[in-house]
Amino acid sequence: MKKFNFSLQKVLDFREFEKKQAEAELGKAVAEETKIQDTLAMIAQAHVSTVQAADSTRDMGELYAAQNYFRLLSQRKEQALTSLAQAQLVTEEKRDAMREAMKNCKVLENLRDKRKSDWKKANQKEEENQIDDIVTAKYGAAK
Repeated sequence: MKKFNFSLQKVLDFREFEKKQAEAELGKAVAEETKIQDTLAMIAQAHVSTVQAADSTRDMGELYAAQNYFRLLSQRKEQALTSLAQAQLVTEEKRDAMREAMKNCKVLENLRDKRKSDWKKANQKEEENQIDDIVTAKYGAAK
């Protein structure tokens, strides 16, 4: 019995390579988004700890320093939110690219599976015909 050969195997291999690249790029984009979210969480934690420290002090110099630090945290927060919005857009683009790569790969995989199924049926039919010929030849020769 001859071996199954999918004529578009190289194209399928290339599409699978593209899919793996899309997965890696999506992973990087999600990691960048997570990093920015962690930065926002640290800014929020710094804000809370500064509020607690400012509540317990009566020194005007420390309160003035805390006020300046709040402004700095606010600026950093705005920058991080802008970066997060951009990172989310990039992540969504990468996610769309990943979906497209998966779809392209799945189409070829389905085509390969269908052709392999047809190939198996044709081989089975051919094998049955050969067996029928052998049985017929033996049966016909026995008479």
